Amino acid sequence: MFRLGGLQLLFILTIATIQCQHTVSGHHARAFCATHAPNDRLKAAHKHLSADEMNQYVVGHESRERVTPIEIETWFHIVSSEEESEIVTDGMINEQLSYLQNAYENVTISYRLEGITRSVNNTWAHNADDLGMKAALRRGSYSTLNVYFQTNLQASHGAGARAVNPENKRNSHVSNQLSSSVLGFCTLPDPSVNASSPRSAYVKDGCNVLAKTMPGGSLMHYNRGGTAIHEIGHWNGLLHTFEGESCSPDNPGDYIADTPVQSIPTDGCPARKNSCPDSPGLDAIHNFMDYSSDECYETFTPGQMKRMRGMWSSMREGK
Repeated sequence: MFRLGGLQLLFILTIATIQCQHTVSGHHARAFCATHAPNDRLKAAHKHLSADEMNQYVVGHESRERVTPIEIETWFHIVSSEEESEIVTDGMINEQLSYLQNAYENVTISYRLEGITRSVNNTWAHNADDLGMKAALRRGSYSTLNVYFQTNLQASHGAGARAVNPENKRNSHVSNQLSSSVLGFCTLPDPSVNASSPRSAYVKDGCNVLAKTMPGGSLMHYNRGGTAIHEIGHWNGLLHTFEGESCSPDNPGDYIADTPVQSIPTDGCPARKNSCPDSPGLDAIHNFMDYSSDECYETFTPGQMKRMRGMWSSMREGK
């Protein structure tokens, strides 16, 4: 949640990557973002958009706004190890795309699947050569979404992801199937990229997703395709609903006005959760940008929807 201040903020941005590391050493480690938090320039971008959104609301523009549909060119890359080269079926790919379209329908964002690549490469499947993989596989311009579904996805220290909590008995069967606790990670929009930027400036842009989280995958409670929806939310500029992990009034959280203050990520799918009882609202356990299990995922807030559209028009469109 973002609390608007009265200052005018300069809209200056720089590159940032949303990569949140989860380990097996306890609750706080599970929910800790090991990569740098959003830098000041990225925060300024969110503040600028927040102020703009509030101004539109105050003058009554929001109700009259006509939202232009956004269609994003998309590529899926299936990257398998030799041992698991057959686990991702065409049916799983189709179901993942269908879930993606449905999840973003109310955002007025759709994804035009331009193509699918399949690679069998043990090194790439384990994400041991992320740059080499993306240099070989990436398609399209900076405004093209590339999603890499890897059968054995791992992240080095400092890389980040949605992940499960192995200490939760409900998820013990899940962690036993993982070579690491990583389910996926993605990049935030990079404002330094422009229409004339060389491919090398954005070659690593995109989302890495553990293939077992696709619909029909083997990870119970995390096999409905929710990880891809979550990570693509980051690609569209969203932060976690628990960003900052604090109930303090000084914590701007995810800079979205209609997401309740939340101090810890959600584990599994509880009936209800309130990590900041002195603040309005319950934790957004059904929000795609929390860490809930897939059966809990349902929605983005209107504020998140508006922010993604704003991020697209200012950060990716035409690039």
